[in-house]
Amino acid sequence: MKTNLKNVSLRILLIVNASILTVPTFASSEIDTLTASCSACHGADGVAPSSDWPSLAGQKQGYLLAQLKAFKSGHRTNVLMDNQLSNKSEADLVKIAQHYASLSFKKAESTSINKDGENVRASCLSCHGMIGKTVNETWPNLAGQNQGYLLKQLKDFSSKKRDSMIMNVIASELTEQEMKDVAQYYEQIGSEY
Repeated sequence: MKTNLKNVSLRILLIVNASILTVPTFASSEIDTLTASCSACHGADGVAPSSDWPSLAGQKQGYLLAQLKAFKSGHRTNVLMDNQLSNKSEADLVKIAQHYASLSFKKAESTSINKDGENVRASCLSCHGMIGKTVNETWPNLAGQNQGYLLKQLKDFSSKKRDSMIMNVIASELTEQEMKDVAQYYEQIGSEY
């Protein structure tokens, strides 16, 4: 009887451990499914392979969620994003934002820094911080972000194709060269978050 009880206890312990060990696999597989279409542009690790697309790794969760909701609602449009979120629930969007925010983002500082861009960034400091990392959950980190993507966003804010009361004003005060300089500066300073 004693041996039997020992065997039963051991089996229960093994079953509990096995079920605990399978939970992360299920969660991982769920997020893999949710982000499968994201990886093509934003990279499997959240680091975009092209300068024209944003890296999402390490970005603020609140910012990511707000942008996902804006794309889903049509408030923000992009040819590639327009249909990507149509079948995603609110809970799915939260999981996607949490996932990308949890990934680390490392981009080495460039050997040369665009000094003109460093001067232009004075307009950016109050929201995006001294080193391009925000303290507010709803504003994006800019440090290390791809310059092609940043330049397009500045142009979209300037032309009001993209709507933000603050950014529409700031971007409209920049020349195209200043936009190029500051976008290049933020990519060049690299990041680790």
